[in-house]
Amino acid sequence: MSLEFSKYHGLGNDFLIAYGQKVTGEEAIRILDRNFGVGADGLILVQPSDTADFSFRLLQPDGSEAEVSGNGLRCVGKFLFEKKHFSESTVKVEAGGEIKVLELVIDGDQVSSVRVDMGIPIEEGTVELQGRIWKKISTGNPHAVTIVDDIDQAPVTELGPLVENDPHFPNRTNVEFIQVEGSIVHARFWERGVGVTLASGTGSCASLVASGLTAGIVRTPGGDLEIARDDEGRLFKTGPAVHVFDGRIP
Repeated sequence: MSLEFSKYHGLGNDFLIAYGQKVTGEEAIRILDRNFGVGADGLILVQPSDTADFSFRLLQPDGSEAEVSGNGLRCVGKFLFEKKHFSESTVKVEAGGEIKVLELVIDGDQVSSVRVDMGIPIEEGTVELQGRIWKKISTGNPHAVTIVDDIDQAPVTELGPLVENDPHFPNRTNVEFIQVEGSIVHARFWERGVGVTLASGTGSCASLVASGLTAGIVRTPGGDLEIARDDEGRLFKTGPAVHVFDGRIP
């Protein structure tokens, strides 16, 4: 038996995507290991769905399962079109118990960018941890966001794991550090079950919400995402996805 996969990234947030295959959490730990496996921030399993066009399951490097990934959804949209699993410019994907609508920007036979309807965020108040105030926001995944004076000096690796595993978050949480400059939100990420990542789609959405802006650029270490809220409060995220290579692993 072997796993056929394609590797993609969204602003350096990288994923292995497999269609119509099954993988256990223990197998995902081995496959996603950057030293002894292929290496990635997550493994996405895509299947046909009865409630949408496709379903989406995301396994993390520690073997746990996350609800959804904003960058991963863009990668899945590009994967489905360019691997000829779907031929339309709008695709519905079931992820984390919700239906996400992906709008593909198509140039010839390639997808240049993807716009994702991320839904209405849930703002759950604030909590004081590690001497800082954190905004609790759900954008499909749980997030804790704090504002810093200097994004380059943000204590990501020091506070990220402490906040992720704090008892205030029974299912653990993703952690964001942001600095707001006009319509630009600088953000750095500690992802639940992963660690430091170059970008996070749901984390970027939570960062924009925490900033108080209704539209702007979220600038991540991996690049920029365009995020805006409509009059109903829904978040729309637009950004690139890149195909890296295809492979097979026993």
